Amino acid sequence: MKYLLVLSTLLVSVIFYSIENYAQCSDAGICQLGEHSMEEDDEVLFVISGFYKYGYSGKEDDVQFNSLQLNVNYNLFSNNSIQLLVPYNFQSGPAGSVNGIGDLILSLNQNLLSDEGSYLDASIGIKMATGDDNKDNLPQVYQSGLGMSDVLFALNYIYNKLSISVGYQLSGARNNNISRLEKGDDLLLRVSYNLSFDQLSITPQLLFIQRLAKSSILDTASTNEEKFVEVGDSDQSQLNFLTVLEYKIADNLSIVGDFAIPFIKREVNVDGLTRAFSASVGVKLNIY
Repeated sequence: MKYLLVLSTLLVSVIFYSIENYAQCSDAGICQLGEHSMEEDDEVLFVISGFYKYGYSGKEDDVQFNSLQLNVNYNLFSNNSIQLLVPYNFQSGPAGSVNGIGDLILSLNQNLLSDEGSYLDASIGIKMATGDDNKDNLPQVYQSGLGMSDVLFALNYIYNKLSISVGYQLSGARNNNISRLEKGDDLLLRVSYNLSFDQLSITPQLLFIQRLAKSSILDTASTNEEKFVEVGDSDQSQLNFLTVLEYKIADNLSIVGDFAIPFIKREVNVDGLTRAFSASVGVKLNIY
């Protein structure tokens, strides 16, 4: 049964890829905040995971994305933890190639309620502008970072295997890319359900992301003074179906993979975050 579910999930992803839909999140910011905020086993001290991620922008930009990502979660006490996410990104396309460290995410996760299979967790974090946002004067889609520091908030309620989350990403100031991008804030709603089959765990998720204001960029038509213009339709909604698969090969070691497909997609890629396809694979290690 579990192998049939895995095969069906992979088949769905291939079908959606073949018609070139677009999977997009909020710069791996609010979508990842609090995703693994609390480890169920109180004896776990560190959770260390490493991932390889691949993405493709689509034919219009024709940019490929490769990323190595380190995620470290330290459980301070039985009810709170600190999480650090460190990406190193590679972008290549017709205009050139860029690589470098991406925007780091640091968050604090706190359990607010725990009662017989019911949990309420809160997270607050910051996405730091550590990635280069204007290397070689290339467009934003080629850059390893967005060049703005965002503040992140999330609440996650878990009842048995069902999880419901709400998050908010408060966008930072205008960046230094040639486009001088300033993007709007993001609101996230997430629903997920965990399915367990012996060593295999499958967690399908629905993520609704609403950009709350239009992005603005430098008006290149203005020659006398610096002016900025809003980008039409840059505040569209996004609805993604995300699936996370985890296979436990030892008590403290797992292989993890994920992919996302859109049910509702954003058409405008001014922030360089749109992907025609994205997937990742990695390992997760628990240290006691």
